[in-house]
Amino acid sequence: MKTKEKGRGRRAAVLCAGTMMYALLFALGSQIDSSGQTEPRVTLLRFLAALPVGGAALFALLEGVFPRLARGKTLEAGADQGEKPFCTAGAFLLILLSFVPMLLIQYPGSFMYDTQRQTFQVATGQYTTFHPLLHTLFLGLCLSAYDVLQSFERCAALYSVLQMTMMAGAFALTCASISRSCSRRAARAATAFFCLYPAHMAFASNCIKDSLFSAFFALWIACCLETVYTRERTRGQTARLILSGVLACLMRNNMIYALLAWLVILILQRKRMGRLARCALLIAVLAYGANQGLVALTDASGGSVGEMLCVPMQQLSRAYRDANACFSEEDRETMDALFEEQSYTRYEPTLADPVKLGIRTDALQAEPMRALRMWLRIGRQCPGIYLDAFLNTALPFLYPYREYQVAAPYIETGMQYGVLTSPFGQEPIVQPRRFAAIRTWMDEHIWATGADGVPVVRELFNCGLIIWLMLLCVLRAAYEGEWPVFFVLLLAVLLWCTYLLGPVMQGRYLYPFVCILPALLAGCGGRRRAQPQKIKRINVKEEQTNERDTL
Repeated sequence: MKTKEKGRGRRAAVLCAGTMMYALLFALGSQIDSSGQTEPRVTLLRFLAALPVGGAALFALLEGVFPRLARGKTLEAGADQGEKPFCTAGAFLLILLSFVPMLLIQYPGSFMYDTQRQTFQVATGQYTTFHPLLHTLFLGLCLSAYDVLQSFERCAALYSVLQMTMMAGAFALTCASISRSCSRRAARAATAFFCLYPAHMAFASNCIKDSLFSAFFALWIACCLETVYTRERTRGQTARLILSGVLACLMRNNMIYALLAWLVILILQRKRMGRLARCALLIAVLAYGANQGLVALTDASGGSVGEMLCVPMQQLSRAYRDANACFSEEDRETMDALFEEQSYTRYEPTLADPVKLGIRTDALQAEPMRALRMWLRIGRQCPGIYLDAFLNTALPFLYPYREYQVAAPYIETGMQYGVLTSPFGQEPIVQPRRFAAIRTWMDEHIWATGADGVPVVRELFNCGLIIWLMLLCVLRAAYEGEWPVFFVLLLAVLLWCTYLLGPVMQGRYLYPFVCILPALLAGCGGRRRAQPQKIKRINVKEEQTNERDTL
């Protein structure tokens, strides 16, 4: 009886917390989506109006939809041995082939974003940790094939093919993990998802760290869930778990921050999560050691602290624009000392780069408390402006927006002028003209706006919908009392929190959460394997003796 009451209390608490979370995100996000600013009275009214609707919808999902999806119950060990096993190699080939059409359209691939800076590092040998060293060295390895290939275009194609192969391999292993922990039907559905979801095609041949990171992160989450679902401890499973975790950390600093916070949670829950806690600790040590080894090998310099201060810099800049009277003469002097050429006057609500690129990191590091005191003092005077500054940058990750209104394109594709060749003094790579019309149409209608004008596809690219679905999976695990699964999914939530502090919200920041959806949804609606029962050995002689005594 106590267990039932405890279960009811847990479910009521989760339902209440989830309803309030979604209602608050709606109350704030709907205002930012329409006008770019919030008002306390409107926020309260919309929050109260959303509570009953959100509560009813969440209750229907947690009590109706998800239980029906999982009505296949638990698979007994060995129950499906007679069926054809999941073919990992076949999944790999299907996924890889699905990437080829986009490579042909964008041949030799998409090289935008920060690729030019990384190419400059490769050309000069002056490396920094501003970008993941492993990714920069991987790009440099492909460019070093110029002596053999005699063409930077072929070097770019080599990079694209190698990245596509690694991503297809990671996704195929993810599907295989889902097959072992859930069901082959879920694994086949995951394979179809990786083949058909448009974002995978766009990022597979896109030279950004986010592509490889997302693939490794998806494999890591799937392996973690396999560990808690099956409770198996095979060498292959452990190797995949550790390798994918280390590679994910080496490809994204955000992952390191999320991992450290997650490790603390696992240690506090060591009775439930002891094995994963040990693996997470080992991954953190290996990733740190590998990164330090790369730093020593390349003599790389440190990155910029300004990347971590996008939100407070945006808040100060918006406050200077909207509440200039709050700044004293001393505050204005501090702002001029912190920003070059008064970059704080170039505030852009959805993009921190115009302000961030003007931060004087040396002045900030010389007097950090001076900047902190000013930030706190201004914030006390205009907290609403600070909130709006944060929400405008983070909105796509908080609320299912009506249309993509960010200053930066949703996904940047194509070949930036001289991106791979200028540092080497070579002529720019020119993409073939045969698919120029298709590239132009896709740039205008798909990549620039997240397919705002294309029905159905626009929902697939809506950042807010993806994040709300991920949070729903986390709530479901807590609602059902599946605490090991819940603590695994907390890693994705922690990673999401690090992205909220970033300079802009684009499709590449959403991509990791797109890649983990098959594993998350398979756990919600799939059939899980039961843990194999240990067979007790029976002493035959003792059994015969007992039978004789009975007679």
